[in-house]
Amino acid sequence: MKKLLIVLCLLSIYAYGQCLSGPISTRVGIKTGLVFNSYKSDGEDFSGTGLLIGLGMGTDIFGFLGIDLTPQYRSTAFSHYYQTAFVPHTKTYSYSNVYFPVEISLKAGFIPLVSPYIGLGMAGNIRLTGTESTEFDDGTSINTELGGGQASIFVILKSGAEIKLIKFRISPEFSLNLNSAADDVNTSQTEEENLDIHLSLGFYYSP
Repeated sequence: MKKLLIVLCLLSIYAYGQCLSGPISTRVGIKTGLVFNSYKSDGEDFSGTGLLIGLGMGTDIFGFLGIDLTPQYRSTAFSHYYQTAFVPHTKTYSYSNVYFPVEISLKAGFIPLVSPYIGLGMAGNIRLTGTESTEFDDGTSINTELGGGQASIFVILKSGAEIKLIKFRISPEFSLNLNSAADDVNTSQTEEENLDIHLSLGFYYSP
C-alpha cells in the first residue's frame, strides 16, 4: 500500500511539474501509414489498400487534451471479383484524395515516456482523381477515368500512444474512419457504407 502511495505521489508531482512548465504545448511533423478500405453496397463487398501521408499540427492542453489538424494525401482502392458464368472479372475503383481530419483526444499526459490516448473527430474528403478498372481473367483490362471533385464527410474514432523523446514525439495510431454515404463506387446503388482503417505513424517536433 505504501509503495502504491509513493508511486501515485510521484506521478502527481510529475503531472504538476508538467503543468507548471507550460499548460499548452505544440507539435508539428509528418504522419504516414496504410489505409485499408472496405465498401458495402447492395450486397456487394469491395475492399482494397491505399497509403496516406500528410503534415501534422497539434496542441496539447495540460497534457490531457489534444487537438490535431492533419491535412493529408491518401489513396483508396475498392475491388470486387464477379464470378459470372460467361465473363468473370475483377472491378476496381481507385481514388486519389485530399483528407482534412480535425480530431480531439484524451491523453494520459501524466504518464512519462509513453502516454496512451483515445480520440474522435471528423474529416472532409475531396477526391482529386478516380479510375474504374475492369480486369478480365484472360489478362485484358478496360480503364475509365472518373475525374475528381466529389466531397464526403467521415467520422473518426482513434486510439494510439505517444512516445516522448525530449523534443520529439512518435505516435503509432489506429483509427476507424466511417462514411455512411461512401465513395462513389456506383451512383445507382442506394445502400452504401464505407469503413476505412488507418494504421499510421506520426513523427513530431515539440519545442
